[in-house]
Amino acid sequence: MAAQLAPAEADAMLERALGELPSRDWRVLDLRHVGPKGLRADFVAVGEPGVFVIAGARANERPRTRAKLALGLLAAADAVAQLAQVRRDEVHPVLCVGEDTAIDGFERGVVVCAPVNLLDTLTQRRDRLTREEMNAAAAAVRRSLRAGGKHRA
Repeated sequence: MAAQLAPAEADAMLERALGELPSRDWRVLDLRHVGPKGLRADFVAVGEPGVFVIAGARANERPRTRAKLALGLLAAADAVAQLAQVRRDEVHPVLCVGEDTAIDGFERGVVVCAPVNLLDTLTQRRDRLTREEMNAAAAAVRRSLRAGGKHRA
């Protein structure tokens, strides 16, 4: 049986996993304190495999709460696709559940993993963006964050 991580420990593992992505190949944006209001995501990671909208969840969330988190991530993925100016199928919502063993699944169209297998979840996909598209998408999301999340369609 998987052990549940304390929220602070799960957050630290999530940050550590994202920190292990090679900085020359990935752009990681922390939305926890500067993200647009209503955007239910903790991080956006942009690499050649695509744009990943990531939120952390406690392992003991009730099914209804986890379903709401998944739906919020789907909406966040739609918003980030617009901000990043990429096709929606290039944006992948990821719910990272605070457990100490690997999780590999889907919930309501959202990829579900644990911090221990987040890197595999992000990197084990075929490349969808060129290096130029990746940099442009990350820059567009970063600009939107600096502008307070305001975006003109």
